[in-house]
Amino acid sequence: MFGKIIICVWLLFIGFMGNAQSVRTVFKKLGQQYSMAKPLQYQSKYVLYKDFDSKKIMESYTGVFYKNNQNEIYMKIGETEILNSKSVNLKVSHPEKAIEISTAVPTYFGDFDMKPLLELCKIDKFVDYKGYWEITMTAKPFSSLPYSKIEVRVSKTYFLQKQVFYYNTATNFSQDFRKPDVHYPRLEVIYANYNRKAVNASVFKNSSYFSTFGKDRIVLSPRLQKYEIVDQRNNSNN
Repeated sequence: MFGKIIICVWLLFIGFMGNAQSVRTVFKKLGQQYSMAKPLQYQSKYVLYKDFDSKKIMESYTGVFYKNNQNEIYMKIGETEILNSKSVNLKVSHPEKAIEISTAVPTYFGDFDMKPLLELCKIDKFVDYKGYWEITMTAKPFSSLPYSKIEVRVSKTYFLQKQVFYYNTATNFSQDFRKPDVHYPRLEVIYANYNRKAVNASVFKNSSYFSTFGKDRIVLSPRLQKYEIVDQRNNSNN
């Protein structure tokens, strides 16, 4: 009996290693799709549900993703714009009327850098369906991730179709501090309409957002003139 248990555990371990290798292969090819020096664009939808199994939508945003053949990236999620060009990383929050400027991130690929997840999560399930792979990961102990579980759906052409994040930190949805409404929410992100068409080059130009005069003077474009400037480059250079 003891020998049979060892064999079963060994077979399970070998099966898991095979899945892990397959997952890494899928993620590697996924990353190659987004990092190749070709234009790419897609649309996305972000939906926050109140509970891990809830159908009640608390918040919903649409988004777009544009990449040029130099791997410069523009993203918009709801009312927030993000640009990572060759020289700068920008985050524009229209609700807060603020623009955050920081140094460019050399290997920034938006949502699709999965390496950190593989370091912080263990692979629980890898299922090969006809049109896509579904990968389920759970956070490792002391990983500090805000999620207990992440589900990733990857198409057979190595593009993300869907991600589901199950939060392990409680959120109070109540507007009245005297009546807390605490839940563990779920975030679903759906991706669609992938294509390799190039977008207008002005999207990736810093001058569409601000201009620099001298070392310290920043002048925002007309549409952003009343926005607060948070220049993180000064902090990083100190």
